[in-house]
Amino acid sequence: NTMYRRMTEQHSATEMLRVDGIRGIEFSGNLAVIRTRPGYASSVAYDIDTHNFNEILGTIAGDDTIFVLMRDEKMAVALVENIKKLIG
Repeated sequence: NTMYRRMTEQHSATEMLRVDGIRGIEFSGNLAVIRTRPGYASSVAYDIDTHNFNEILGTIAGDDTIFVLMRDEKMAVALVENIKKLIG
């Protein structure tokens, strides 16, 4: 169970998202904070970065938190929609 310990196996972000990897998203201006399960943030951020979403300038990931810098405040809805596309 990866919920309470650091993951040792490599999983794709899409696989992680299927088991409720993202806990929530909050916005402040053109910054989004994505909360994930422990150990998931880096893989989810990598998946976001490799999809080259136009509204996202970049991400910084910790263990269970991702900061997403958006081009402007109006991109929040587009970010949520693109994350839904990643989940599938």
